[in-house]
Amino acid sequence: MWSKSVTTAVNKINYCDTSRFARYIQSASKDSYVKHPGAEPLNYDTYGQVLQKTVEKYPGRVAVRSLHEDVTFTYDELLTQADSLGCALRAHGLEKGDRIGLWSHNTATWVVSLLAAARVGLIAALLNPVFEAPELSFIMKKTGMKALVIPEKLPNRDYYTKLKGLLPELGNTKPGSRISRDFPNLTTVVNTGNEKLPGTLSYQSLITHNNNDVSKYCNEIKYEDGCLLHLTSGTTGDPKAGLDSHLGIVNNTYFSGVRNTFNEYHHKVCIQVPLFHALGSIITALAGIQHGSTLVLAAPTYNIQANLDTLYAENCTSITGTPTMYVDMLAQVQTRASPPPSLKFALAAGAPCSPLIIRNMQKYLNVDTVGCLYGLTETTAAVFQSHPGDSIDLVAETVGHVHDHCEVKVIDDNGKPVPMGSEGELCTRGYNNMMGYWDEPEKTRQTITEDGWVLTGDKFKLTEDGYGIIVGRLKDIIIRGGENIAPKEIEDLLNTHPDIVESQVVGVADERLGEELCAVLRVREGVTLTTDDIRRHCDGRLAKFKIPRMLKFTDEFPKTTSGKIQKFKVKDLVEKGKI
Repeated sequence: MWSKSVTTAVNKINYCDTSRFARYIQSASKDSYVKHPGAEPLNYDTYGQVLQKTVEKYPGRVAVRSLHEDVTFTYDELLTQADSLGCALRAHGLEKGDRIGLWSHNTATWVVSLLAAARVGLIAALLNPVFEAPELSFIMKKTGMKALVIPEKLPNRDYYTKLKGLLPELGNTKPGSRISRDFPNLTTVVNTGNEKLPGTLSYQSLITHNNNDVSKYCNEIKYEDGCLLHLTSGTTGDPKAGLDSHLGIVNNTYFSGVRNTFNEYHHKVCIQVPLFHALGSIITALAGIQHGSTLVLAAPTYNIQANLDTLYAENCTSITGTPTMYVDMLAQVQTRASPPPSLKFALAAGAPCSPLIIRNMQKYLNVDTVGCLYGLTETTAAVFQSHPGDSIDLVAETVGHVHDHCEVKVIDDNGKPVPMGSEGELCTRGYNNMMGYWDEPEKTRQTITEDGWVLTGDKFKLTEDGYGIIVGRLKDIIIRGGENIAPKEIEDLLNTHPDIVESQVVGVADERLGEELCAVLRVREGVTLTTDDIRRHCDGRLAKFKIPRMLKFTDEFPKTTSGKIQKFKVKDLVEKGKI
């Protein structure tokens, strides 16, 4: 009889061979177009049904372990709490399709609340925990939110007090009744902390509710129904809420989980990314749960020391993160006597990742597999992702291979496909398309064409066998003297300099050239670099017009909560002379 490890290896080979055959038969055209028909058929279950099946396989396995809360749930306990919470919310007047906001840092009850919504037909809106009152107000009104879940306060974050600023009537309102004229749909605020908060329902009281009706609620839900709302970053205006279907979530979590190797054995996944972001919710948490992984919550918010301590103390086998998170991790791990002892898989996603970071992840984290992933809020999550068997060079130089049951093309300014290997705007189509922006049909039409193509706004190249190479955001392209320049190419080269920790290249106004290149660097402590040093590093490796003429330095780049560097803010700081 074959050993389990041999069987796993053969399964991996069989999956990759099927996937390679699928990608080759789709690339006969000379246009930049690839369709992946899928190595396995799509699953038409709802996520609530998927969860049920996982629990039946692994009832006693630890599903969630929150170190900062000292809370552990088995899969059986996770489902029981989710079903009780969901049934209690339905009993308090919430109906199928109603929106429930999750406004919280990373907690075990966040996971339960998301699953509760999926089980009883509610649509979970995943809110950024650092939202201030105007942002929270906008989203609550935009989505017509009927319920809101808030956690225990942190030393620097008091959700209830901030909410009362919007809802002064909250303390005198009976739960289940309309709270405010300004938010006519909102009837219920759930408090998952231990403190008694007037006007809120206690999470602990809700999870004791009878859950006998859960089967009835589950049977009401169809695979094409909405499941959750992801918010866009809002960098060019108010955030938009992309509605994802059960079909999109079930299959994106399954296929991304396979490429994360979650299906190969029992993974312990270190959660360092914020759960409200698609990388946290879809690629990490829900993918892990579908495949029976154990989710380990290291800290309520991003904390590099806690994340590293968790990798070592909990023997975590996998981790996901943004490139910036790995920059922090690599700097810290090299000060320790040895790499994390059990780590086998690491995924970089959420922003373009330099080849150097990918290679250093394998070298210093000592993992078996490093992966890259590219996706959008508008595509549930993943569009491209590395295969487990991909070489480190392939992972470093691409964002992975097109996902199962997805098709992609690269087009020019006139909407026509460019020749294979040429640059243009990436478009993608598949089961994972969002259903649309909530309550914004016109913006939806601007993003998704009549024939179902999502316009990504990203400049891309495709290879004949279906791998994607991101050149940069179209809106980030710098036009210097008539030459279009993608900052990412320059940043990737700058990041190979031994004294540069991170870099961002932006365009600043220039009377003669229109824009001039400015490199903003975060360098190693005690290091001094000049423009001549940068020129020597780039000579012979970049065209001369791409070598930055201006140099600025910073101790920290402005970032989103999910760890993405905000290039527009870097540019603004340079232009205002604050860097």
